[in-house]
Amino acid sequence: MKFAPICLFVYKRPDHLSRVIDFLLKNKESSQTDLYIFSDGSKGESDKEGVQSVRNFIKTISGFASVKIKLNVTNLGLARSIVSGVTEVINERGRVIVLEDDIVVGKYFLHYMNTALEKYSDKEEVAGIHGYNLPISKKDLPESFFLKGADCWGWGTWKRSWDLLELDGQKLLDRLDKKALAYNFDLDGSHPYTQMLKDQVAGKNDSWAIRWHASMFLENKFTLHPTESLVQNIGLDYSGTHGGKSDLLSPGYSDKKISFFPDKIEENGTIRNLIIGFFKNPNQSAPNVKKSFFPFSIRSKIRTVKQRLYEILFSARNAKFNVLKEWYKGDYSSWADAQADCNGYTAPNILERVKTSLLKVKGGDAVYERDSVLFEEVEYSLPLLICLLYVNSVSKNRLNLVDFGGSLGSTYFQNRKYLDYVSELRWSIVEQKHFVDCGKEFFEDNELKFFDTIAECKNKNNPNLILLSSVLPYLENPYLILDEILASNFDYVLFDRTPFLFDGQSDKLLIQIVPPEIYEAEIPIWFLNYEKFLSFMNKKYVLHSSFDSMEEDFPLHLNIKNKCLLFKKEEYASK
Repeated sequence: MKFAPICLFVYKRPDHLSRVIDFLLKNKESSQTDLYIFSDGSKGESDKEGVQSVRNFIKTISGFASVKIKLNVTNLGLARSIVSGVTEVINERGRVIVLEDDIVVGKYFLHYMNTALEKYSDKEEVAGIHGYNLPISKKDLPESFFLKGADCWGWGTWKRSWDLLELDGQKLLDRLDKKALAYNFDLDGSHPYTQMLKDQVAGKNDSWAIRWHASMFLENKFTLHPTESLVQNIGLDYSGTHGGKSDLLSPGYSDKKISFFPDKIEENGTIRNLIIGFFKNPNQSAPNVKKSFFPFSIRSKIRTVKQRLYEILFSARNAKFNVLKEWYKGDYSSWADAQADCNGYTAPNILERVKTSLLKVKGGDAVYERDSVLFEEVEYSLPLLICLLYVNSVSKNRLNLVDFGGSLGSTYFQNRKYLDYVSELRWSIVEQKHFVDCGKEFFEDNELKFFDTIAECKNKNNPNLILLSSVLPYLENPYLILDEILASNFDYVLFDRTPFLFDGQSDKLLIQIVPPEIYEAEIPIWFLNYEKFLSFMNKKYVLHSSFDSMEEDFPLHLNIKNKCLLFKKEEYASK
């Protein structure tokens, strides 16, 4: 098979881009595929850091037949970047696959693209190949089909089609008007393609994609689509220049291997009508979405529909699996057995993603980060905040704590605005060495400090409170850490978003599966018996406050509750 080169267009989103590369490399054809990366330049001071982070990352990419990088000195914008980049490569290679830095793909995407590009290479009626389909009902539909025109989320074409691209939007409008095709172009009035083209002409957008679609539509050419989308747009989160928010347009991708490629080149009328129905009433046209399970390791179940991550996850899982899925497996007798049966973390650059996101929060360009993902609104753990403010009040308006496993300061930045009137705030983080090194370089200041061990932090800052927020279940030997905490003699110990087993169930060790839309990981997780845990803590501490913490979805067959617990040292509690 002839492997088409990939043109990848990138700008300032290293976290999105790293996921795109992760998913591409799961395609076995990637090792035989040449990758051309076009990196757009910055617009000014506001995006220089993001652009440079992307450029640092793309220098590390490997796993392809070759990687060729072009760095634009100035900012061309997406339209000019794509038109010039695709033209350059397609003139040299004759065919091309095109991706942007927010399009993740299934593991058979390259197989589908290359098979179709080869099959229809001499079919003049075919404009190109597309990896995307709207989330319409898939019942009784072929694996792939043709629609008139072209599209832009994970696509490929040949020089003969690209040469027909008309960049003058007014000429395209005039041709639509002359042939009275606007209603048909707009899918029988269900979608405003013509208005999008008018907006491009008026300078309200600079879309290359609407001109590409209109050009192929007017030439009466067809694009092949898979019925189950092989791509997902993860950029519908306001992170991109043109990335608006959408609840339904890109719910997920499939790992299906397409084997049917139609010989007859004509528009599939049944699917066209389904798409028209989708645009007229997307909530009824899309497959039914049931409740999904947001894993504990993501640390926070997203409850507001405004938070794009939740929207992507619940739609993606149901589109991909079409069933309720528990994100846990097994029941293991030892940590070693669990580790042997899971993949661990497979996504690279997790630290880089967290750093990039938290720098935006620190700089005021974003409001909230968790697990490297940025959100439009802060979701507070009110029990945690209540406990922090209580300890501050009884400590004479001084809050000096160690945040064990606190990443680069996610909880600190989340709650900082409510701690403005604390007269003396010291927030120390104990983490893995690479996080500590990064924290010291980019985040440490007079309030926020980073340490390698609890003992080091205790010696230097002498905190009176230790916080473990969604940490205890992920420790190989949680009771050994609790022993160390008891020996460290803190006045207060605070656990937040920590799940416990009730009804007399003994400690259980499972594997938790993180959805690939975040990063691929399988992680051992402990669910500790609540009474046993209390008995252990009561050797030195008394339970001062107990709250039900943020709701999360746990294995359905177990009685698990998420708790926020504040303990006081016994002699301190009696005062």
